[in-house]
Amino acid sequence: MQQLHHLLAYWLSSLSLVSAQFQGFNPFGNNELTYTIRVPQGTAKSSIGPIYFQMNSTRPVEWLALGQGAAMHGSSMFVVYTSGENVTLSPRAGTGHYEPLYDKHSQASLINGSGVHNGVITANIRCDGCSFSGGGTVNLSGFFSPWIWAIKYGAPLNTKSLTARIAEHDVFGTFFVNLTKATGSDSDNPFVNLDKTSITRAFPEIFDHDGFDRKRTAHTVLMIIAFVLLFPLSALALHVLPSTQIVRIHATLQLFTLAVTVAGFGLGVAMAKDVHLLKHHHAIIGIVVVACLVLFQPGMGLLQHRYFRKTGSKGPFAYLHRWLGRIMIILGVVNVGFGFEITGIGSSDVPKGAVIAYGAVAGVIAIIYVVIVSLTRRRVTSD
Repeated sequence: MQQLHHLLAYWLSSLSLVSAQFQGFNPFGNNELTYTIRVPQGTAKSSIGPIYFQMNSTRPVEWLALGQGAAMHGSSMFVVYTSGENVTLSPRAGTGHYEPLYDKHSQASLINGSGVHNGVITANIRCDGCSFSGGGTVNLSGFFSPWIWAIKYGAPLNTKSLTARIAEHDVFGTFFVNLTKATGSDSDNPFVNLDKTSITRAFPEIFDHDGFDRKRTAHTVLMIIAFVLLFPLSALALHVLPSTQIVRIHATLQLFTLAVTVAGFGLGVAMAKDVHLLKHHHAIIGIVVVACLVLFQPGMGLLQHRYFRKTGSKGPFAYLHRWLGRIMIILGVVNVGFGFEITGIGSSDVPKGAVIAYGAVAGVIAIIYVVIVSLTRRRVTSD
């Protein structure tokens, strides 16, 4: 309910200031932070030219950042940290939910007014490359231009190095800028004598960080259990369990595993929508794998079972069912690794030890599977 009140306040403020020349944003629960964006009229008309933005913090921080785009992956990020009374701007390329790397090709620089004044961190930034993003021209008349923000609280880094290592953020989020309300007259520094009444509020995206973390943990656990353990082991049941009901046992185990997979897939899609990563290769591979497993595997298994009951031998569906299943399991195991990559291998969420353990377990299961299948095939051949 409190968040709805915040949204209403943002909406009313944007209606009341029709002559706005800036769009600003204060993250919920982080009122010490302010992000302000300005598009000169010349840039808006030609779609080429500088864009200006300002970052403020009224309390000491390790670093704070602003980025173009709806998610860290593929975004242009601008990280600010302090050294004494000076601020350092480090443009970086976002490659996922882990440390962005310094981008030496970025055309962004600090302008007058930047520094630490009376305990307030101010970074006034001119970006000559921000009218282009993601390989194309940014729509500078867009009503919902996505931007991301992040902050790490703690002691100042006290460095001027553009490539300084930065720790993982404490809080992050997304907001949307109405660039038509951020457009004003041309100026080399629009933040000089800034009139606060000329700032309208950008629209925040409500993001449940705790809920996202819970979904990420559940998604990871379900997918690892499904692709590393249940799918391979239930496939091996055909080779190691001497029972007249083995086909039914196999089918039951695989359908249960498929249900686990679909549950994990649903969580994954929800998260990808939350952080705007549905076009990331991890999400695309996941969609393809789950679609094949749901749409084709059960049907081909059933057709082979019927064919065997009529002829007593294997038909083409047996080989399609077997090899499609194996390929999808391999893709699923690899795709878990891509998921680790998005989150950030070596971060607090994905320690390197956990990734090594995952690889070791997956490797052992693969070896066991190959050995048992090979021995079974030799025994059948010798008989």
